[in-house]
Amino acid sequence: MNSVPSERKSWGPLLATIDLLFLVVAFFTLLLFFVQKEREQARVQFERVQGSLAAGLPEGVTNPEARGNAMVELVERLMAVQQEEKDRQAQLERQEERRHLRRTVRLNYEVLPGGRIVYEGRAYSPPEFRNQVVVPLRRSSWLAFRAYARPETPFGEVVATRKLLLENGAEFDTYWDNLTDRGASPVPGR
Repeated sequence: MNSVPSERKSWGPLLATIDLLFLVVAFFTLLLFFVQKEREQARVQFERVQGSLAAGLPEGVTNPEARGNAMVELVERLMAVQQEEKDRQAQLERQEERRHLRRTVRLNYEVLPGGRIVYEGRAYSPPEFRNQVVVPLRRSSWLAFRAYARPETPFGEVVATRKLLLENGAEFDTYWDNLTDRGASPVPGR
C-alpha cells in the first residue's frame, strides 16, 4: 500500500515573521534610547541656561517679583547688546558696499636703502611719495600696496615706509619681497 506522504510544514514564513518582529523591537528600542538621550541633553542645556541667567541676576534677589523684574532687565540688556551687534554688522556691510563701488589700484613700489621710494622710474622720499602719489590716488580709488626691497635694504626702513603709507584700514597691503624683479632675475643684467 501506498500511503500518502505527509506534508511537511515549512518554517520559512514563521522565521521571517520572527526576524521582522525582532527588527521592529530593536528599531523602537534604539528610537527610545535616542529620544531619551536628546531629552537628557536638552535638560542639561536648560539647567546650564538657568545657571547662567541666575549668575546674571543681582545677588540677594529672592522675591519672585523682584527676580522677574531682574530677568526683564537682563533680557533688555541682552537685546540692547544684540541690537548694537546688528547695527555694527549693518555698518560693516555698508562699508563693504562702498568699498566695492570704488576701483582698486595696485601700487607697486620699491624701497631703496636710505628710505627712498622708486615708483614708475622716479625716486621719492616717503613724505613726497605719500603726498604726490598716494594721496591723489586715494581720493578716487582703493589702493593695494605692494612693496619690494633689495636684500641690502634694512627691514626697519621697509616697515617704516609701510607704516607711513598705510593709514586707511579699508585698503590692503600685500607682502613685500626681499628682492626686486631685477634682483630675482637669474641672468645678470636683465
